[in-house]
Amino acid sequence: MQLLIKQSRWTMLLFAALLLTSCAAHANDEIVVSAAASLTNPLTEIQAAFEADHPSVKVVFNFGGSGTLRKQIEQGAEVDLFLFASEKDYQALVEGNMVGLGGPLLLNRLVIITSESSGIAVWPEFLEQNRMLAIGTPEAVPAGTYAKVALERMGIWERLQDRIVYTKDVRQVLTLVKNDAVQAGIVYASDTAGEDQIMVLETVNPELHTPIRYFAGLTHHHAERAEAFYKYIWSEAALEIFRRHGFDTIFSDTGR
Repeated sequence: MQLLIKQSRWTMLLFAALLLTSCAAHANDEIVVSAAASLTNPLTEIQAAFEADHPSVKVVFNFGGSGTLRKQIEQGAEVDLFLFASEKDYQALVEGNMVGLGGPLLLNRLVIITSESSGIAVWPEFLEQNRMLAIGTPEAVPAGTYAKVALERMGIWERLQDRIVYTKDVRQVLTLVKNDAVQAGIVYASDTAGEDQIMVLETVNPELHTPIRYFAGLTHHHAERAEAFYKYIWSEAALEIFRRHGFDTIFSDTGR
């Protein structure tokens, strides 16, 4: 009899614990979004606007290089929605049957930057000096991939080998340039929006690389609440935020 009472108590305690866990999960109604680091500023602004309209939902970002983020999803990371700066990484998830819904959302351009205090006025001046250039690691960071291809087609990739610093994402390129740790860097045009410590030396000829397109997608196992945020990033309100941060948009919310 005592054994039955103890079992009953344990059952009630277990049920109560499960109920509390369920309530806590519901209270922390999160959407997990993996996004290219170059989208940090516009997505932070979009997050604030979305959460103001959906106070019961919390958007949690994981920013990084698109290649790294794609590998995390392939390895089972619990991600509801992603935004990549790479068609290759997007297509890899599509081919792996990991995308429920998605497509191209934004366009960007490459620029070569320096700090205002570097003393460098033009790109040819940098090339003539023994100064350092930062780019994203080509194997993991799309901006670095585009940069490598462009430098190869300029015929100067081999010449710069001893002068290149590789980074984990474009935000780190910006930091190195602003801190004068390197004298030049290659980032997206959108990364320069609102930055007052850097100057653009040159816009990279877009014919030197494939078009820079950003893709958004819902994973197959996404939480239902993530669909609202996915729809929101295609809305005119969100697209206007992207444009204000230096991106070109492929669609309008009425033209998809």
